[in-house]
Amino acid sequence: MSSFWEKSLGIFEETPTPWHQNDVGIPHPTFFHPHSDDDIFAWQWKAIRSRRKYLVGFAGGARPESSENIRSLLIDHCTTTEGGRLCRHLNCKKGDCDRPKAVIELFLESEFCLQPPGDSPTRKSVFDSLISGCIPVFFDPFTAYYQYPWHLPEDHGKYSVMIDKKELKRSGENVVKKLEGISLEKREEMRSYIIYELMPGLVYGDSNNVIDKFQDAYHIAISNLLQRVSML
Repeated sequence: MSSFWEKSLGIFEETPTPWHQNDVGIPHPTFFHPHSDDDIFAWQWKAIRSRRKYLVGFAGGARPESSENIRSLLIDHCTTTEGGRLCRHLNCKKGDCDRPKAVIELFLESEFCLQPPGDSPTRKSVFDSLISGCIPVFFDPFTAYYQYPWHLPEDHGKYSVMIDKKELKRSGENVVKKLEGISLEKREEMRSYIIYELMPGLVYGDSNNVIDKFQDAYHIAISNLLQRVSML
């Protein structure tokens, strides 16, 4: 019986395998668990008003042991382009990412957040950056594009930037300078969409929440699951 339900309804996973037809991803939990609509409104106001001091932010460590990984290249771009003025790197290898406050501060202060694959294609950091209004920059479509059909739109260009990692390694193009070429108007448009349209559906309300005007990540998942049940 359990096999039937898994095949028919799908399995909720934070790190799903998108090549399994019925597997469905749910957002990684972030630090923010709103209790009420006012909590969401207040956070939206904070994120949209936050001063973006950096063009680019990256929270992550290098992976020199992997020839396929582009993290070392991204760190080099971040720390050397215009003397590191445009990009801030938070080095997780040194434990800098163990403090959630430091990570969220980086994302609130950055226009774009680099999201290269790590041990698995998906990253919790993707959702931390999104709820902070930091536009994610992906280098592999499996990081977010296929796994979260219930929580992220099919038009990925509305909330993210894609730079193919193989093309990046081949061309040697500077990622920071490439992102600098995206207009301020486009950045503001994407950030507004992320904060006002996506963010409420990416967070999980606390256990006693009284959220009425929004659907959080949990309710979106349950609603879609019930829709699947009704179609059996």
